[in-house]
This record gives sequence, C-alpha cells and structure tokens, in this order.
Amino acid sequence: MTIRPADRRERILSTAAAAFSSEGYAATRLSDIADEVGISTPALYRHFDTKYRLFSATVEQLSRRVDEAVSSVRTHDDPRSEFAAVLTAFTDMTFVHRAGGNLYRWEDRVLRAEDRSYTRDVRIRLNRRLRALVEAARPDIDRTTAQAVTIASLSVAASATTHRAALGRRAAVDLLSNAAARIVEVEVPQPTEAHVPAPGLAPTGRREAILAASVRLFADRGFHEVTVDHIGNAVGLPASGVYRHFSSKSAILAAALWRTADRTTDAVAAALAQAQTPSEAVVALAERYSELCVDAPDIMTVYMNGIGAVDESERRALRRSQRLNVDEWAAWVVRARPEVTTAQARFLVHASLNVATDLVNGQPGIGKPLVAAACAKALTG
Repeated sequence: MTIRPADRRERILSTAAAAFSSEGYAATRLSDIADEVGISTPALYRHFDTKYRLFSATVEQLSRRVDEAVSSVRTHDDPRSEFAAVLTAFTDMTFVHRAGGNLYRWEDRVLRAEDRSYTRDVRIRLNRRLRALVEAARPDIDRTTAQAVTIASLSVAASATTHRAALGRRAAVDLLSNAAARIVEVEVPQPTEAHVPAPGLAPTGRREAILAASVRLFADRGFHEVTVDHIGNAVGLPASGVYRHFSSKSAILAAALWRTADRTTDAVAAALAQAQTPSEAVVALAERYSELCVDAPDIMTVYMNGIGAVDESERRALRRSQRLNVDEWAAWVVRARPEVTTAQARFLVHASLNVATDLVNGQPGIGKPLVAAACAKALTG
C-alpha cells in the first residue's frame, strides 16, 4: 500500500502558489502543478477538485501566514519602533515564501466575493495597524498621506516577490525592512490637487486604436480574460479586422510591452540628462518613472503583470531590457550610496519600481510629487 506523504497538501499549495504567482490564474495548468509535485493529475484532484478551489486555498494560506506573522508582533510604546517591527515580520514572511508572494496581483480578479472576505479582513487589519502607527509617528500629515505611506512601506517590504534578483535571506530582509520603515520619514511635498489623468483623444489609426483599447482591457480584466472579440468590439471591428493588424492577441500584448519598455528606457536617459550628481540622478530616476506610472497607469499595470503571458523568446528579450534599466538605476544608487552593494542596489531599485505601481493602483488620483518622493525614499534611505 502506498502511503501518502504527510506534507503533500502543503507541497501542492506551495507549488501552486509559485505557479499562480508567476503565470497568473488562467495560464496555470493543474497538470503542470501535479508534475512539479510528483503526483498524477487525478491525485491532485483528490485534494482540490477544481483549479479555482486550489487558487482560493493558496490565497487563504498566504493570508494566514501574513496574519500570523503580523499578529506575533507585540505592541510597542514607540510607534516608529512598532512600525519597523511589523514591517520586519511581514518582510521576512514574504521573502521566505517569495515564489508565491505575488498572488495578491491576481486575487481580486479571480476570487469570488464569499472567498475574499478572510483575505480582505487580514489586509484591512494590517493596513489599519500600520496606518495608525504612521499617524502616531507623523502627526503632521493627513489621513490620505498616511495611507500612501502605508501602501508604500508594504510595497517595499513585499517587493522581493516581484523579481528574481539574488540576495541572502538575512541581508534581503534587513535591507528591505529598513527601507520600508524609513518610508515613514518621507518629506511630504506641498499639497497639490489630486491628479486624475484626462482620457484624452483616441488614436485615429486602426493599429493604434487596437493597441490602446487592448491595454485598457488587459489592465482592467487581465490578459487571459480578454478575447480578440472583446478588443474588436472596443474599436468597432470584427475579430478578422483585428487580425489584419496583429497576428495574435499575444502579438498585441508584446507590442504594448515593448512600447512600455522603450518609454522606460527613454525615461532613464531623460532623468540622467537633468542630473549633475549621483544623488540627483537617483531622485531624477524616481521622478521620471513615477511620471510614467501616474500618467499611464494602465500600460504600466500591463507591463508589470503581463510579461508572463508572452512567448518565451519575447519574455527573455523583455527581461533583458528590464535588467539593463535596473542595472543602470543600481549603478547610480551605488554611486550615491557607496555603502550599498550592487546586489543590494538592485533590490532597492525593484522596491522603488514596486512603490510607484502599487501607489498608483492602490490610491488612484495620487499626485506625482508624493509618488516620486516615496520612490526616491526607497532608494536613498
């Protein structure tokens, strides 16, 4: 008689979390998860009878780990000390489970309302605890700014889940938790009117119209949930009309990703052109990238979440382009902060990039100056 390993369910959940986190819900196949665990697909179905139930269980497990890690941190007399302690616990948990920690980018699109309540409650408790500590530590800022600081600090703490750069656990947790805790010290820019990007005019060319409509749909629903018919309907074309301009839905996504990659590269050159010192370069890089995210939130969301959906050769080329930009940023971080190694600088750069996208998505209408200040703080300490 074959005896099932006692930890099989946990192994399935861990493997599934990594797959969902990397590929997204729609592109993940239960057969691939079963192969990775070393069991048959029917054996996997004995634990989880549908992909949705498996996804729901992975999100619940991640939420439980967050809750347990944060709940273990006792109350401190000093709000800054407690703020740092909570972020350290959260950073360590997310780094240990780094492969699956990016699930939060998919859960809102997939989970049914009844399955989202526990995850939502955990997130709300963590957010409120940190925001209350920010408000206690920074009585000079308003509730909206305190919320932005909270989002930015959590974004830095969890940023290792969004990339594959290498750094040891202790070094990474120390680096990121310290950077996250310092976000509370950010110099808040003078208040400005909330920025809401104007819709602007639609392109008249068919190819550009298809690309613009696709970006909006991909950002709103996710790549795999959008069909060519959806895209055609958005621009008043049949699917055959879309195919006259793009060979496939993946080709549309690839065109959008390359356009964003080019904009990001151009932003690096523009930032360096306006700087005179390494410290100025670091701040200018954060400002230019923040402008991209605030002015074009949909295309930046697609860039962050859609790269896993293009074919392998395209993905490798896009990642090479991204690495070149990250390495350029990292070189200037090291010049501005000689105590930081290149490996550490890469982690800080990814943290800064994550702050921009999470702030824009988590707090629509936030102004460019505050986004840029938080992104720069993640880099400069």
